[in-house]
Amino acid sequence: MPDQLTSALLIVVTIAYLGGAVLLIVALAKVLLAWSVSWRTSAQTSPVDVLLQQRAAAAMAAVAAVANVPPPATDVVAILGAPVAGEADGTVGDGGLAVTRFRAGRPPTVVFARAALTGLSARAVQSLAAHELGHVIRRERSSAAARYSWLVGYLLLVLAGAGLTAAALAASPQLAGPSLLATMSAAVAFLGLRFTFDRREEATADLFAIDLTRDLDAAAELMRFYEKSLARPTPDGGPAWSRLERRWFATHPEPQARLAAMRSRLG
Repeated sequence: MPDQLTSALLIVVTIAYLGGAVLLIVALAKVLLAWSVSWRTSAQTSPVDVLLQQRAAAAMAAVAAVANVPPPATDVVAILGAPVAGEADGTVGDGGLAVTRFRAGRPPTVVFARAALTGLSARAVQSLAAHELGHVIRRERSSAAARYSWLVGYLLLVLAGAGLTAAALAASPQLAGPSLLATMSAAVAFLGLRFTFDRREEATADLFAIDLTRDLDAAAELMRFYEKSLARPTPDGGPAWSRLERRWFATHPEPQARLAAMRSRLG
């Protein structure tokens, strides 16, 4: 390979590495900042009203009775995650309206955000509870191997790439950069695939909820509330990175797409 071409290739690879490092540092900083804000917020919030705890438990009990399964435990917190930017009162967090916590050796707990119980009608809260119940049922019916196989695959991919890079560095140093770049690209693509499966899980829980409740109006109310309070759609003319992040690394489908799928399910 001519020296000029080799030098140009190394310059391109170096720029790519530096860009990737900057993106990684920015992403890590965002995660740490969100965790810090979330921790401070949860530490400063007052206890949630007992009536809201009862409302959450009643909604879960109602949908569990329809599904003929034992209702999972419920809890209510003031906020899930960090406050969403632009929310003056800070009552909505970027952690969503509800989340199911799975901990080893303990039964699952569905945790509702206070905003969901104060801002939604009883039917919409039941729609949200049915969605989380779908996650609980799918989790109980899946094996641990299936749940963690993606993590094992990701680690194997990274280790194989590291070994390939080390071998290339020993045999031909100019190939080490491209091999590491290929490994990084494959790792990012693997994560994107993982998020695709996450979105599919959310879509499956949506369909379970609409099959259980048969209440499209409640689902529409829930999606409108989610879109207004949490979703931050990127306009077509927005930054390319924001569009890429929403397309490949979002854990939930867009609210309107979710509602359309549920409407189609009911025919």
